[in-house]
Amino acid sequence: MKRPVFVVGCPRSGTTLLYSLLVAAGGFAFYRKETFFFDVVRRFPTWSTAEARERFIQSFLQGYLGKVPGLDVEPLVRDAAAESRTPQEFLPRLMTAITRTQGMGRWLEGTPAHVLYMDDIVRVVPDALFVHVVRDGRDVAISTDKQGWVRTLPWDASRRLGVSALFWEWMVQRGRAYGQAHPHRYLELRFEDLMADPRATLGRVGTFIDHDLDWDRIQQNPVHAMFKPNTSFREERGQPDFNPVGRWKDKCTAEELQLCEALSGALLTELGYPLAFASIPAATRARARSMRLAYLAHFTAKQFLKTRTPLGRVMTKTTAWAEQPRPNERPVRPIPEPSAVKPGEALPSW
Repeated sequence: MKRPVFVVGCPRSGTTLLYSLLVAAGGFAFYRKETFFFDVVRRFPTWSTAEARERFIQSFLQGYLGKVPGLDVEPLVRDAAAESRTPQEFLPRLMTAITRTQGMGRWLEGTPAHVLYMDDIVRVVPDALFVHVVRDGRDVAISTDKQGWVRTLPWDASRRLGVSALFWEWMVQRGRAYGQAHPHRYLELRFEDLMADPRATLGRVGTFIDHDLDWDRIQQNPVHAMFKPNTSFREERGQPDFNPVGRWKDKCTAEELQLCEALSGALLTELGYPLAFASIPAATRARARSMRLAYLAHFTAKQFLKTRTPLGRVMTKTTAWAEQPRPNERPVRPIPEPSAVKPGEALPSW
């Protein structure tokens, strides 16, 4: 079986699109794009008793992850749990079982926030490969703010966009730090490159993960975000000029944009994103310095408490697992290995 692939990144960075393109290429087992597993598993630190194991199984089965059209998950879940010494070992065992059940060659996982858990993942999936999708932090901040995902401190309620930009920087830097230490298992790509030249960008990904990502074949089988963009701006869906790149140019005020660039301009420049302002007012720069000190420390401390202390069991919620499948979710139809498709034969559409 080929090495499993994790698509990671700050939420709203385009991970869903890349995941969809990989699925459309064929050869990957199909399960849930986002399992949230290495985040939520903090609620289950040990399987010291049969009762504790059963609580985990029931939590897993009763919600989002246990109800998959076209696939009876429960026997695979129970077998994977029985074979696992710790809860952390469970997901790779389950994904391997799903892969074999579907007759595929490898599995794929697409929880963006797993960018924070790459060290943990490798402990139980030693051959894991990570593709880190990076997007212009200003566009990410606008989308994240629209979703209302990042909370501000009370006195920064009017600076939500700036706080979202800092959250983007914090997550991207965590991923890049891992990549610098482990370049053999890490690939970084820009969302904008994927949009502008998907053939060449997927060629890089295919070489890295050792998978045939033929662009012509992928286009024959649009899935998920390929035919229904996973955008925060749903009013834009279906528009002939739909373009998720560069929204920041007309969806935020000059003051908001100046604060974002004062906060995260250095990383934007390092990643190759031109700044809109050559200079920032002194008052905005001063505000940015104090916000950087407060929020970067806040994000880091919160993650430490969640993952390294008993308090994490209280801070971690299983709401992601409890989410119900979408009404229009289609039955699982794994796409065969590229070698199994005859020349000129279209892949099965979903």
